[in-house]
Amino acid sequence: MTGLRKFSRKEALSIMGASTLLPFLLSGQRQASAADFEAKSPTHFVDDYLPGADSRVELKNGRFIDVYNGRYLEAGTSIIIEGGKIAEICSSQNSSGSAGAAFSIDLKGRTVLPALFNTHCHIGMTFPSRVMSFQDLMLTRKYHERQIALNMSGCLAHGITNIRDAWLPDLRLTRSLKERISRGTMRGPRILQSVVVGPPEGYLTGHVGFIDGFMQLLLKFPFVDYEEPEAGGVLFPIDASEQQVRDAVNRAVDERGAECIKIGEQRENMIDYQPTLTIMTRQQLAAIADQSRKRGLKSTMHHVSVESFRRGVECGVSSLAHAPFDDKLTEADIQMFNASDCFLEPTATVAYDLCWKIKDDPVSDHPQMDSITRFRAANLSELADEYWANGLSRSVKEASARIAEGKLKSLGFFDVTDFYKYFSPVIVNGGENVRMLYESGAIMAAGNDGGVPMGTPAMIGHEINMLDFTLNNDSGQNKFHGADAVRIATINSARALGLEDKFGSIEAGKIADLAIVDGDPLEDVHVIGARVAALFMDGKLTINNCNLEVEIGDRPRSLSQ
Repeated sequence: MTGLRKFSRKEALSIMGASTLLPFLLSGQRQASAADFEAKSPTHFVDDYLPGADSRVELKNGRFIDVYNGRYLEAGTSIIIEGGKIAEICSSQNSSGSAGAAFSIDLKGRTVLPALFNTHCHIGMTFPSRVMSFQDLMLTRKYHERQIALNMSGCLAHGITNIRDAWLPDLRLTRSLKERISRGTMRGPRILQSVVVGPPEGYLTGHVGFIDGFMQLLLKFPFVDYEEPEAGGVLFPIDASEQQVRDAVNRAVDERGAECIKIGEQRENMIDYQPTLTIMTRQQLAAIADQSRKRGLKSTMHHVSVESFRRGVECGVSSLAHAPFDDKLTEADIQMFNASDCFLEPTATVAYDLCWKIKDDPVSDHPQMDSITRFRAANLSELADEYWANGLSRSVKEASARIAEGKLKSLGFFDVTDFYKYFSPVIVNGGENVRMLYESGAIMAAGNDGGVPMGTPAMIGHEINMLDFTLNNDSGQNKFHGADAVRIATINSARALGLEDKFGSIEAGKIADLAIVDGDPLEDVHVIGARVAALFMDGKLTINNCNLEVEIGDRPRSLSQ
């Protein structure tokens, strides 16, 4: 739910003129010090993994989670890693596989779960708020690349090894990041890139004129013409035939390198929130979903209404991002969803980011709005410090304080009150729809819409906490359990991305991406997505925060940090 607000000509011209005077406008405002950009909590990345990538290594004395059944494998279980994969799972009764291991690592009783996913994020968005000062804008521009690097390394630090970017106007950023991560010059997860396919003047496929293009350029989130091979969107005519729609999907795959097809469906524009955007026909929507499957890809659809929920499920879309907040789903809607193969990515974090008490907003006094206000006040500062470069973390906190005080003039020029009023029902209708779907057994995946301020792609732990808030808040019951949270963040998300044959569970033959954590995620959902004690990726120890040692025969030896 990118929620990029369009600008009226008067607003944007004012900002364009003011932007030429930024150095003067900034005088008298706080200046960022060197301390503002000191490193976050240290993560000990391993540069020289002693056993080597192809060695046969036993991981022993750990508690290994069976994500399917929500329990631990029997005591005494160990796993053998070889060639980047889980080669064997050895029980206490059958440990013959461990006899052939040249190396062993004692996990000292820690918990081992499959590495986590973020199925819905926006890697190019690094602005800390929609209510920015000019100082915030300058800091965003200056530290854009640093924040992206922090986001990528932060994913690994929190146990996330696979992410899906859900929309990026300029694909060159993803291509550059993938190359740098592959070469080892940047630390980060694997990235799957979505490409939007849709009609002109739709959500995410609208005309971007000079004014909006300038504003996106200021935010270092530049628009690229849809006909360019670097563009993150492919258009088809409003009256396109089924074959033309399929051809657009093929272009997204063959020309743009799409690894997922994104659909943007929303009737309301982001200027005055009137229903003026183009909605494709059911035949066109079904053709996108079907052609994506034929090309071996998943499709994911931005939706915010009950109407779009129904259309997405009926037309065979692989996953629905967000939850309807214009109205409540019916029992028939929920039954239809559960009878389909569709996943829900509830992006519960959206309520945290976009739902605020706004004057004269009818939702402002709702008990759920009171609850999210208290919840946010208790942890926003800590989250900003954990996930944002220090100078930008201050921007996050100060901008959030302005919103809470009702100061809703971004850059001092345009009022974003209507923006927040538009999204305020997310906390009521959206939350209730997520609760009804969850209680019905709907299959959910873990995506947090990271990039939408104040979220980042590394904040899957916060997404799990927001699901806990949404599903358990004021219920008097513990409806959301650790086993469900683990499944959502691992095997369900792997299935939503079409990666369940490689990732998402601890099984022989799967790639050895493993998060080693302190605590018990089956009992405490807050363990999921917290900083890891250690991380294996492609079978190699990538992070060692807990002084793991490798044993060669009977001789322990410190692993390189």
